[in-house]
Amino acid sequence: MKSQWVSALLCLFCPLTVIAALTTVTPKAVTGPLTNPGIGVASFHQGYGETLGQADYPNTGFEYERFYWRDLEPVEGQYNFALVDDAFKYAAAHRPAMNVGLRFMALAEPESGPQIPDWLIKKGVKGTWTPDHKTFAPDLDDPLFIAYSQRLLNAFGKRYDGNQNLAFVDIGMVGAWGEWHNSNFPTLKPLLERYTTAQLDRYVAMHFAAFPVTPKIMLMSGGQSLANAVARGAGWRADCWGDLRVFSDSWNHMQDDYPQRLLAAQKSYSGFDDAWKRSPVSLEICSYMLDWKNIFKYTPDEVQGIFNWAVTHHVSTINLKSRKVPGEYRPIVDDALTKLGYRFRLASLSHESVWENGQTLALVSTWYNDGNAPIYLPYTLSFRIINDANKVVAQGNSPEDIRRWLPGKHQLNYSLPMPGALPGGNYFIEVAIVDKSGTARINFANEGGQSSGWYRVSMLTVR
Repeated sequence: MKSQWVSALLCLFCPLTVIAALTTVTPKAVTGPLTNPGIGVASFHQGYGETLGQADYPNTGFEYERFYWRDLEPVEGQYNFALVDDAFKYAAAHRPAMNVGLRFMALAEPESGPQIPDWLIKKGVKGTWTPDHKTFAPDLDDPLFIAYSQRLLNAFGKRYDGNQNLAFVDIGMVGAWGEWHNSNFPTLKPLLERYTTAQLDRYVAMHFAAFPVTPKIMLMSGGQSLANAVARGAGWRADCWGDLRVFSDSWNHMQDDYPQRLLAAQKSYSGFDDAWKRSPVSLEICSYMLDWKNIFKYTPDEVQGIFNWAVTHHVSTINLKSRKVPGEYRPIVDDALTKLGYRFRLASLSHESVWENGQTLALVSTWYNDGNAPIYLPYTLSFRIINDANKVVAQGNSPEDIRRWLPGKHQLNYSLPMPGALPGGNYFIEVAIVDKSGTARINFANEGGQSSGWYRVSMLTVR
């Protein structure tokens, strides 16, 4: 008791800064889907030119586009960057601004014609023509094709790798539509039988060499190359997500394909199930949701199970192919969108109630990632002080790497640099997650958002 009394007596003479009162705010949370870059529902090839209101299709967080080599390099060494630039322009014009996902391809369908440039075919690249001599399927083990493929990817990697608005590169170039199969070519030997794993892994390595910084994803139909790509740092992707009876009443992807592929990958690479912690997981719908309702007669419970699967597997993005979502399924979709990807919520912020002078302002905050995955691009958590004229008088960036914020609770102690002295009065404390240009990009699951994209969360008195 004596030591406590002495401490209390001595504290009567403590400097004010030692016993300064603290303000703790608990910003109110919001419910419902958030639209943020790199998560949620895709805009697919700029919506195929259709205009769907948000009553028919959720607001989108990324623009997903795929490009054929024939269009990207119509003349040897002359790259059509404008095609890809247009995707970024479209994404930037969206509100809120989106990220972009890309895939590069060298083959389509037997009736679609060659998807590699004519000049490459004339160089003598090896491959097989369809019986009607309409479409050319290049040999993936041909040294000439390999060399020019790497050159193509390197050219686009040089221009776009590390772009703050490139959400991911989908590892393509292999098989029809870059989907790591040739099952739509009946005259070709199945791709995974035609080539060794080492030969296919070369295309994985090409993407990592050309895009060392950008997150990468790998389609699960790639056999052993799937596990090998994830071991290198890729995430994964699934096509025909939601298939319960699209192709057959006795076989479907959800029960008879996905579990087996994922289990084999996990057995091959023990870290496979944790791939989502560092790289995205993405899905593309089988058929369309309107077909689920009108043709295949999916019940709401079946649709709920499909979206539960996505949440459980830490999916960040789903490509619904920019087609209308039936009204009876929409609540299921919207509920899933509150869980897919990152969802940052500021739970509390503590700071000195009154600030007189000094070099820093201590900010102690508690955050939650209420989503099912981290954020994968290096955005920055930033704080600032605003005066009553709405002018920024202090601002600083936390060194915290928020890509490490897995689902759950996160504590942050940050000393905000201050100008040393400020005119007396009341000031606002704001917080945002910003991109490299300093633009606020991420919507929080909190009230208080300003038109600037920053969140006004507390007030500071300066004497």
